[in-house]
Amino acid sequence: MFRSVEKNFVKKTIVFFAPHDLNLYLFRLPVMIAMEKRGFRVIALAPREKYAEKFAEHNIEFIEFAALKRSSLNPFNEIITIFKLARVLRSIKPDFLHCFTIKPNLYGSLAGKIAGVKKIYITITGLGSFFISEDFKAKIIRKIILLGYKIAGNFTAKILFQNRDDYKFFTDRKIVSFNKAIIIGSSGLDTAFWQRSNDRDGNGDRINILFVGRLIAHKGIFEFLEAAEIIKDKYKDKVNFIVVGGADLGNKFAIKDEDLDRYKDIAFFAGEQKDIKPFYEKSDIFVLPSYREGISRAILEAESMELAIITSDATGCKDAIIENVTGLLTPIKNSAKLAEAIDRLISDSALRKSMQKAAREHAKNSFDIKFAVEKYIPLYEVEEKRKID
Repeated sequence: MFRSVEKNFVKKTIVFFAPHDLNLYLFRLPVMIAMEKRGFRVIALAPREKYAEKFAEHNIEFIEFAALKRSSLNPFNEIITIFKLARVLRSIKPDFLHCFTIKPNLYGSLAGKIAGVKKIYITITGLGSFFISEDFKAKIIRKIILLGYKIAGNFTAKILFQNRDDYKFFTDRKIVSFNKAIIIGSSGLDTAFWQRSNDRDGNGDRINILFVGRLIAHKGIFEFLEAAEIIKDKYKDKVNFIVVGGADLGNKFAIKDEDLDRYKDIAFFAGEQKDIKPFYEKSDIFVLPSYREGISRAILEAESMELAIITSDATGCKDAIIENVTGLLTPIKNSAKLAEAIDRLISDSALRKSMQKAAREHAKNSFDIKFAVEKYIPLYEVEEKRKID
C-alpha cells in the first residue's frame, strides 16, 4: 500500500491597518513584503492618500477605508466608524489584523472582535501629543485613550511597544498585562538605501544643520529655531539651518506658517519633501528636540546617513542614539542647552566626525530592517497543515 505525505497549503490573510497609506508604505512595507513572500495574502487597509497605488508593485492589495478621520472627536461618528470597519473586516475574513497608532489600535481591536478576527495585534508607535500637552482637553482625551487601550487589551493577542518607557507606563498601571506586552523596538530601516554616497563633512567652513519632522510644537521646532538664532548670531554664514517638513493639518498642535515668519532669515524652510535623502546627504548635524516619540524614524535615517545627532533626553529619542558616541542629549524644551550642544559639534570637528561614523554603525547593527522583520514574522507564523493520503 502506497502512502504519501503532502502539504496542504492554506493561504492565510493578514491585514495591516493604519491612519493613512503613507504610514504603511514608508514604515511597514518590508514586513508586509516578507509576509507576502511567505505565502500570505497581505492587505493594506487605510484612507487613500499618495501611496495607495504603490502596494500593487509588491503583490499587496490596498483597500481604502475612508471613514477613518484623524481629527474627528465626535463620539457618534466614531462609533459608526468602528461598525463600518467591522463590516469591512467581516468581508475580508482575515486571520490576522495588525493595527498601528492610536485610532487604528482602538478601533481595530473593537471592530476586529466584532468581525471575529482570530488574532489581533496592535503596535503602540508612541503615545501622541495628548500625552504631552497638559491642557484640560488633552487630559480628558488621555483618560479616554487609556481606557480604550485597557478595553482593547481584552481582544488582542499581543500589544507591541517601540520603547521601554511606554511599555513600563502601560504595564505599571495595569492597562496592559505583562503576558501580552512585547517590546519590539523600531519598525526598522533599510540601511542599504539610507547610505551616504559622498564623504561630506562641512562644505569648506560651512556646516549644515538639519531638522526633519512634522511642523507641530511637540517636535521641538521652536526650540530648534531659537537655538538657531543663538548659533547664527555667533557663526553668521558659517552655518546653515534647514527645516524639512510640512504642516500636520490633522493635528491639534499643528504650527501655522505665520508662526514661523520671524525665523525665515534664520533657517531655510524646505517644506514637505517626497525625497528627503538629498537633504541628509548635504548635512553634517541632525537635530530633533522632540518632546516624545515612539522610536524616531528621522533620527534612525540620520544615523544611517552618517550625521552626528543632537536630540532631547526624551522617550523615543534617547532610545535611538548612544549618548556621547553617536550623538548628544539635551533637556526637553531648553533652547539654550540645545544651542550649547550644537556649538560643541560645530567647534569640535573630531568629535563630530567620530559621531558620524559611529552613527552609521549603530544604525546598521541595531535598527536595520532585517532585525525588525525577524521580530515580526514569528507573530504571524502558522504551522502548515499536513494530510496523509
